[in-house]
Amino acid sequence: MFKKILLAVTPQIAPQTAPKAAFNLARKHGAELMLFHALPVGRDAWCSFEETVSEHDLLESTKNKIAQFYAEDLKDIPNHSIRVVAGPVDEQLLKIIHSEGIDLIVMGHHTSAMHRPDRMWGVVDTSIRRVCSNVFCPVMVVTNEMPGNANINRILMATDFSTPSDSTLCYATQLARSNNAHLDIFHVLDVGLTRPNPKYYMQEMDIFIDRALERMKKRYTRALDGISHSFHCWEGIPYTEILKQARWDNADVIVMAQYSSSEEPAQPSIGSTTIQVALSPGCPAIIVNYRARVCM
Repeated sequence: MFKKILLAVTPQIAPQTAPKAAFNLARKHGAELMLFHALPVGRDAWCSFEETVSEHDLLESTKNKIAQFYAEDLKDIPNHSIRVVAGPVDEQLLKIIHSEGIDLIVMGHHTSAMHRPDRMWGVVDTSIRRVCSNVFCPVMVVTNEMPGNANINRILMATDFSTPSDSTLCYATQLARSNNAHLDIFHVLDVGLTRPNPKYYMQEMDIFIDRALERMKKRYTRALDGISHSFHCWEGIPYTEILKQARWDNADVIVMAQYSSSEEPAQPSIGSTTIQVALSPGCPAIIVNYRARVCM
């Protein structure tokens, strides 16, 4: 399924969980691997950074450092390359993905703690959020280390019944078939964190759970033909319940849509469910941006 993987590399994260996952996936699938890094090189009204060192020399120096840093890991991945560019990471990634035909991006978590008190964890200007908002290629965010063999035996797919979630289900079924994996489909009845949802206090919660389970069966069963699967639903705060479900099921990966029915694509929310899950310790999360897919 993965033929060309792009790994966003940085030496600032320890341990190097994202690189290890990308290396193992490349070995397992015989995929081409591209190591990518974007330097925040810019210009000021008074000067240019080229006055200190030329951009070309800086890019080449960084490329050589990356090659040395990962030399041992790349020995048994002959089909690899290193790409270093200057500019905003999301803009540069968009160009490369379209020109190179990348089908999976692998990224790590935050490289440093937030120092500004006015910013929330998982804020909209994280690199992961910007990348996911601009590319159609799925993005795998790795916080904890994957198994050494990179096997994907159990997948948790979170849905809110939105159109992006339906599109993501198509990707999840493709991933499950290619890995002969069990697929758990999970819906959280969002009771609200600061603003409780009053409708869930008017009837027994089991009534809402049964309705959601029936809705999943009617909506998704056709697409799941031939795939081992199960449906789950209960109430809670979405990102915490998704993380708990993944832990209880021993999921190898979580698959989620970039945008949910409660978000406006043009106005990315602060601390969205997707980003909160992706940046929390746990199994890797694959974030799938909306693309029209037909599988149901």
